[in-house]
Amino acid sequence: MELSQGKSAAYGIFPMDARVEEVVSSLNAAGFQSLDICVFLPPAHPIAEEVRTIKAVPHDLPAATAGARLVAWLATFGGVVIPGVGLFVGSREFLKALACGACQPRTSSGGPLAKLGIPLDAAARFEARVLQDASLIFVACDGSAQSEWAREILRLLRAEEVDAVTGFEYEICNKPSGSAWLI
Repeated sequence: MELSQGKSAAYGIFPMDARVEEVVSSLNAAGFQSLDICVFLPPAHPIAEEVRTIKAVPHDLPAATAGARLVAWLATFGGVVIPGVGLFVGSREFLKALACGACQPRTSSGGPLAKLGIPLDAAARFEARVLQDASLIFVACDGSAQSEWAREILRLLRAEEVDAVTGFEYEICNKPSGSAWLI
């Protein structure tokens, strides 16, 4: 999907023990492409721990292969953000928003979630949760009807809080300076 002017999306926040793989699989089964999904994981999430410990050691081929499979899976998404660990981006439009939001210091215009169109107050609250104990799944959609469908799926998958945004634009960002959300 090409994310352009007047974008819409749905997002849900899940507890850390939620199975992100099952949420994504359910969204895929409902017709949403992985490239239209952006996942925010807390640094303590098991997937974040796996990413942090990936080693490409020639003498330990099984471990290297498992790490390669994980990276290959993460690369299928529009974006994966793990604060303090890394950023995987497969979509040009997510790259624009995430690089601007995650790689720049906090400003009054918010961090990466605000750059994706989530209202500032909710974005700040969710970013705090992602840094501690929750995952956020963001689904870019082709219109308000599709974003409502994604919102309903996230609700059925037991997201703690769900919402949709429509008609937003990604902000143009300035050159990074200072400390950032990611290392």
